[in-house]
Amino acid sequence: MKKILLPFLLLPMLLSILFSPTGASAAADPPSVNFSAKASQEIIVKPQNADAIGGLDLHLMPKGMATNPERDPIDLIFIFDKSGSMNESGRNPKKFQDAKDAIEEAVKYFKEHGQPGDRFGLVPFDTKVSDRVVYFSFNDFISNLNKIEDTVNTLSASGGTNYTQSFEKALEMLGGQTNGAEKPAENQYVIFMTDGEPTFSNYKEAITYQKQVQVGTREDCFLFWCSTVPVYEKKTVTENVLVYHEIYTDTRTGRDFSEVYYYLNGNRYTINQDVNETKRRIKQHGINMAQSLAQKDIKLYSIGFGNDSEVDMDYLRKLSSVTGVTARQASQGNISEVFRAISGEIDTPSISGEITVDLNKFNGKVKLQDGANATITNGIATIKFDLKYPLNQSAPQPIDFSLPLSFTQAGDYVFDNIKLSYRDIDGKAVAPITHAPVKISVKDDAAPSMVGEMSLKGVINNPDNLIKVSGSNERTNELKVNYSLSPNGLFNNQVKGNLSNIQIVQPLPSGVSLIPSEGVKLITGQDGRPAAQITLGQSINYASGVFSPNSLAASLNLKGDWALNNVKMPTAYVTYKDSRFGEQQASIAPANQFINLKVRLNEMGGKAYDGYASGLINKVDLNNNNTVVAQTEFPNDYGLKPKPIKDMEFVGDKNTAIKVTYSDNEEVIIYLTPDFEMTGQDSGVVYKDGDVTSEKVNVDVTQLVAGKGVKYYYSIENPNGNIGWTEFDPSKSIVIDDIGKNTIRIKAEGGFAFNTPVEKDITLQVPVESINVTPNPLELEVDEVKSFTVNISPLNASNKDLDIYIEDQNIAEYKGDMRIIGKAEGETYLVVKAKDGSGITVRVPVIVKDAYIGLKEIKFIKSVFKIEEGEEIALSDVLIFNPNNATDKDIESLLSTLPDKVSVRKEGSEWYIIGEEVGYSTVTAEAEKQRDQSKPKASALFEVGPEGADHDSGGSNGAGRW
Repeated sequence: MKKILLPFLLLPMLLSILFSPTGASAAADPPSVNFSAKASQEIIVKPQNADAIGGLDLHLMPKGMATNPERDPIDLIFIFDKSGSMNESGRNPKKFQDAKDAIEEAVKYFKEHGQPGDRFGLVPFDTKVSDRVVYFSFNDFISNLNKIEDTVNTLSASGGTNYTQSFEKALEMLGGQTNGAEKPAENQYVIFMTDGEPTFSNYKEAITYQKQVQVGTREDCFLFWCSTVPVYEKKTVTENVLVYHEIYTDTRTGRDFSEVYYYLNGNRYTINQDVNETKRRIKQHGINMAQSLAQKDIKLYSIGFGNDSEVDMDYLRKLSSVTGVTARQASQGNISEVFRAISGEIDTPSISGEITVDLNKFNGKVKLQDGANATITNGIATIKFDLKYPLNQSAPQPIDFSLPLSFTQAGDYVFDNIKLSYRDIDGKAVAPITHAPVKISVKDDAAPSMVGEMSLKGVINNPDNLIKVSGSNERTNELKVNYSLSPNGLFNNQVKGNLSNIQIVQPLPSGVSLIPSEGVKLITGQDGRPAAQITLGQSINYASGVFSPNSLAASLNLKGDWALNNVKMPTAYVTYKDSRFGEQQASIAPANQFINLKVRLNEMGGKAYDGYASGLINKVDLNNNNTVVAQTEFPNDYGLKPKPIKDMEFVGDKNTAIKVTYSDNEEVIIYLTPDFEMTGQDSGVVYKDGDVTSEKVNVDVTQLVAGKGVKYYYSIENPNGNIGWTEFDPSKSIVIDDIGKNTIRIKAEGGFAFNTPVEKDITLQVPVESINVTPNPLELEVDEVKSFTVNISPLNASNKDLDIYIEDQNIAEYKGDMRIIGKAEGETYLVVKAKDGSGITVRVPVIVKDAYIGLKEIKFIKSVFKIEEGEEIALSDVLIFNPNNATDKDIESLLSTLPDKVSVRKEGSEWYIIGEEVGYSTVTAEAEKQRDQSKPKASALFEVGPEGADHDSGGSNGAGRW
């Protein structure tokens, strides 16, 4: 069976576009992993009375990208601590309820992401395993999850804390030995939650005691009846017996004490044992069980529910790391979130495997050190790993492991059987990869080794729960890396020397940067990655078998820059100079802790948006244990990418959008309110709020709201009736075809929606179907004004406003009120256009004719005129116009050269020539300016004679007389 991880499947091409940062996920290399191994220190010293301390540094290098949205079925068991400390002996019932709510969150997750073939179980425990175990159901995982949820809700807190038996029960169930014999799933998980250290354990140990053993038989006879009876004899035997280890606290003194006992033949026998030894044994029992889980490839996720004084996180990390996965620390504020995170990891494709180192060839001279995060079986040391590959994301970051070893004799040790074995993303076994031999030389006299330990501590938050708060100076994304260095190994008490120039070089994971501090600087490491270099100002002297000082401490201040998921600090290196052997280098094993960081954008009202390394965003209720209110998903149609989130900030009007910045500085905008566009069906015009149109309009959602499960609703108000809130598919258009003002509202619910409607108006009207203009065409002369009429059809058109204009206003001009005036001879068009958006337009020809006749010349009827003193002659009687019908014939001026002899006068529009006294004068007439800018002129000579003279000169109209 395969499980669909995504809510729906898309075509491979679409998947590649949606998921891949480069748009080429379909061509991405499939997930794989390689590794390297080297000596933590190539030459180490063998002290005379102790083992040499060394080891191997192992470096895993994941490659490729997961693109297949499927996984195989899983088996998962929740181990739930219901001991008395879970409600602090009744003083804090909310703590126990928070733990129950966290289980409910995980159940909810798997109800959504589970599939037929998945199996889920529950093992509640306190002093012993509860009788409320929920066994696997083989047919219906939903009902099984419901049963787990119901069972958890009925549990009460009491008793001690017994890890061992709960692990045994889980191992029994996952081995398929309970409630049927169905084959176990390939992928098996345990989520183990506890709020305290183990105080009870029942574990079989070798006990030597006197036991009645049958050594033979004899015949017993009584009268005539005989029988064979066994013969017993007391002998000393050693057998595995179930031993009970219990830790109690004296309420009066606050001191712990232990009880260790076992039963034989119905009798109870007590073992006197120091309380610290009992604690050690109880913890070792837990480790033994974790190793048993690891041998079955069962992954144990541990959750420590409490502060450092309540839970031993180092121990829980040890339990989980043995199986190849992580432990997380949780508080009442984030227990549900931790359960969700682990559930998500289980649901994420992964490469699971192991690195094995064969120690058999060394015949017991090489041993695995106590406390190693590895198992050893039949001389094979094994380190488990589980690399998560979120879909369509880059390969996870490289990860380092350390295999600490001890050596009983000097010599050269060649490790030539180091192998990497794993199952690929589809669960298929990959051919093992064998590493080239690695040599460690153990010498009787050499430079002392430098044994280092690394640990992480958050400045405010735990390293596995760092938070980068957007727009804030909070230090919740900061952590410290603490180092403890201890010189180790002197050949004998006579050697003397010192260790100086001690430096620690710490490569930095991607997404983690250095906070400057004294004695620390940023450098480029040997592998090209940024690294922090710490210079220790102290030296270490050695003499008489003693180091002084015997340890050094250093620290590093770091901060997370973007969302991180299960990032481990790389192996660090310490360099130093030994006064006898020169420059040395040793490694510091990576801390057995993982860094997890989310990016948080706070919102008013106690809500926040949390961005993760997968690119997903959750909206959480900070006032309710960070309960998830809404979440995003892949694939999505609102723009999010499957890349680590670096920052988030509100943008837009009233903070209705979020700008998301990724680790590669790409930015996308996601929206908290929808938006829509109104487009004319015929014209394709995009209308603004309040526009008017006469065509049908399509309303289309252009801005989708981020989040899973968003639903969209619309309502419409118009004069014909209202449509109440109606759910619709945002990929389809809403058609507006009702005449009148339509008020459209669209809102979104679910996901990240603000549930605030977006409102816009569009008015539809009865369109103009035709326009008739009369007369058609329009004919007129220059300077003539002519009227026309316009008729619109239909008579009930909503908008009868018209746009009227003349195309060529040099020929004619629209004067308003349906009138035009001719301006110049020629042809143009009167355009009458409906303004309702219907597009109806009429072009009427306009023909302008010009009646203008230019005046070419004027002249007097004769060149010389004779008039008497006091006589007046009208200019019009003696002046000739050519042509006579010229349009502009007005005489603009009439001038006399000797006005005392001959004068001129104008009365109204008529000019007169007057004889004043005997003599003569030239009179010149000038016509008005013509269109060609000319002004025709004419001149004549006027002679004035005495009054009464009668002199006929042959002229006319009395001219030439005196």
